[in-house]
Amino acid sequence: MLTLKQPRMLTLLSFGLVFASPTVYADQWQFSVEPYLMATAIDGSSAIGTIEAPLEVEFDTILNNLDSAFMLHLEGYHQSNWGFIADWGYMDLSKSHSAPKLGVLSARVRQAVLELSVAYRFSSPSMGDWVNYVGIRRWDNTYEFDLDPNFMSQVSVVDRDEDWIDLIFGFHFNKQLSEHWQLTTAGDLGGFNLNAKLTGSFKLGAVYQINPHWDLGMSYKTTYVDYQTGQRGNKNFFSYDTFTHGPQISVSYQF
Repeated sequence: MLTLKQPRMLTLLSFGLVFASPTVYADQWQFSVEPYLMATAIDGSSAIGTIEAPLEVEFDTILNNLDSAFMLHLEGYHQSNWGFIADWGYMDLSKSHSAPKLGVLSARVRQAVLELSVAYRFSSPSMGDWVNYVGIRRWDNTYEFDLDPNFMSQVSVVDRDEDWIDLIFGFHFNKQLSEHWQLTTAGDLGGFNLNAKLTGSFKLGAVYQINPHWDLGMSYKTTYVDYQTGQRGNKNFFSYDTFTHGPQISVSYQF
């Protein structure tokens, strides 16, 4: 026979399970949040319509014309060793040049690169942490070149948005060197003519473990892409064949 105390106990137990379940669920996951800065330089070539030119943009040029930037890396792993990796880098550059006889020429370039991957992690005391992943890399490039003549209305010389998605396969490896230092390396390969002909990246660096939750990372990273669309010589033609590279510093928080 059910007494008055029994349903009260069942109710309290139910509330306890409801409020405890998020904690239990969270304990099954490990997350890492890593904002970072990169001294970016770009080398290669690009073409928009019939305009084709080499690209050699040094870091100080980007820094002097930078309007805004944001870079963030996220990772999460379940206790089953399955997880995810996300990385987003964004730059917004602009510059204006005034010529007395011509007017004002304004240029603006925005680039955003987003990576989303499904990952699986292997760990052992002798080997370290090895992660294999498969995902996508989305490029979003915007080019605006406007001429504001002295005696005419503004003319848009170039206004072009180019975005595409590449399939990538990659790895991430961490090896403990001492109590506080880790070797870290990562790389991927993709494109395969699905959109870009070829794309890939490689990173090598070191991580200093400040405490169980905070890390300081220093590395060098390069990302390559060879993308082309349209027919050469026509106004719809676009090509982007570049290396984006530079040293990178990051702060990572694990929980």
